[in-house]
Amino acid sequence: MSNDAPAGETIDDEEDHWPAFDITPKAYEEAVAAIAKSMNLDIAGWQVQHLESIKAPDGVYIMDVTARFQLAGMDFLILFECKRHKTRVKRSDVQVLHTKLQSIGAQKGVVVSAAGFQRGALEFAELHGIACVRLVDNAWNYLTRHTTTANPPSLTGSFTGYAITPDDEDYDFTLLTGNADNTRAALMPRG
Repeated sequence: MSNDAPAGETIDDEEDHWPAFDITPKAYEEAVAAIAKSMNLDIAGWQVQHLESIKAPDGVYIMDVTARFQLAGMDFLILFECKRHKTRVKRSDVQVLHTKLQSIGAQKGVVVSAAGFQRGALEFAELHGIACVRLVDNAWNYLTRHTTTANPPSLTGSFTGYAITPDDEDYDFTLLTGNADNTRAALMPRG
C-alpha cells in the first residue's frame, strides 16, 4: 500500500507553508552541491561533485551530487538526489535512491526536495536510513510540519537546507545550513 498522493494533492489536506522559488533543475543541483561544500565537517578529504558518473555492477549511474570523505581510515560515499519538483517527493523516488545506494555500495543517501515529501516517502526513508532535506529560499525554521506563520519572510535568493525527520506525532525540521552539528547528525546518525 502506498501513501503517495496524486500529483498536486497534499496528504491529509496539509497546507505547504514553505515559499516556492523559481530555479532551473541544474541550478538547484548546484545549490545542493554548494551547501554540501560549505558544511566544513571535521573529516578528511571532503569532496563534492556535481553529476558524477559512477560505475556499478548493474550499470552506470549519473548522480546529481556526491560527497566523498575519509573517516577513521575508511572511505565513505554519500549520494544526493535533487528533486526540484512542483509536487512533494513520492515514496517511489526514495525507493529509486535506495536501489542506487545498494547497487553502488554508498554509505548514505540524501533526497533534497524543493516541494517537500509525501508521508510514504518519509516513512520509507526513515526505515532505510535515507535523509530527507528540504532546500528552500531564505532561512526560517519550523519545529513541526503544522507550524504556521502570519508574515512569511521576504525571499532573499539564498538557499537553506533543512533535514526532515519523523517524530512520534509529526515531523521535525532541523536547519542544516551553517550548522555543522545538525548536518553531521542528519548525514551520519549514531545508531
